[in-house]
Amino acid sequence: MEYYMKRNNLLPNELNIELDELKSFFYQIYNFFYEKEYFELAFNGVYESNYGNAYLVEEPTMKPSPQIYFMNQLNDSDCFPINRQYMYYAEEQLFTIIEMLNAHIAIYDHTSRKTVKKEPQKEFNEYINSILKLYKNGYYLDTLSGCIMEMPNESLEKMLSDEVPSNMSNNEVEQLKTSVSMFYRFNANQETKKKAINILADILEPLRDELKDLLNEKYDVNKNEHDKLIFDIVNNFNIRHNNKKQSTEYDKEVWYDWMMQYYTSVILAYYKLKLNKSS
Repeated sequence: MEYYMKRNNLLPNELNIELDELKSFFYQIYNFFYEKEYFELAFNGVYESNYGNAYLVEEPTMKPSPQIYFMNQLNDSDCFPINRQYMYYAEEQLFTIIEMLNAHIAIYDHTSRKTVKKEPQKEFNEYINSILKLYKNGYYLDTLSGCIMEMPNESLEKMLSDEVPSNMSNNEVEQLKTSVSMFYRFNANQETKKKAINILADILEPLRDELKDLLNEKYDVNKNEHDKLIFDIVNNFNIRHNNKKQSTEYDKEVWYDWMMQYYTSVILAYYKLKLNKSS
């Protein structure tokens, strides 16, 4: 149920937490699932007893041991056990460990002799996202990819929250999702973001002629003007090409975010216009 303050819209508009708070909340969530033995399979494997003798039925998924697994994934020998080390984690270590735990959380059903991942993972995901969204500008653990992502800006989030146009092919939808995942991955650098924008331009390239005609039906402008506006950005601002003609002296953090939003909106607008035209 919704309690009084939320029910009456009295909650403060913003709550932001610092890294130390995030680590403390993370540990409380981790320990909650650890006590429920949701990491038993990951850390120790599963044993059953037969006439007083214990035998291994499922190897640990973090084999040969969690200590070695953590060391190999983080290139650091001091990240495990979590209960002793969590307050020393850097941001990137914490995020990586959350992704690792999400990938390995599971319970073993001794009756069916099957590993159950979906329900524990969903529950872990919900609790982790309840704290990640409060850190800095907001992060979230993506259910499908298992990656921690930055919250998209409000405009892009609104666009992506709407249903994807039904006339987009599965491949194009997959390209769009891949681009967003790459761009908003928590450790994405400028090169990764540039590649994400390139993917969006690649979606538009085969549609180029039809896009010019479609836009020109709505606006009495030379159709090549629309094409120039759309593709000059990726062709002349060091996104697709690397030559002396490219413009490079601009604030990439700001403009890459704009490009991501712009190309996503053009793609969605194209398919929505096509749907409207055919209906």
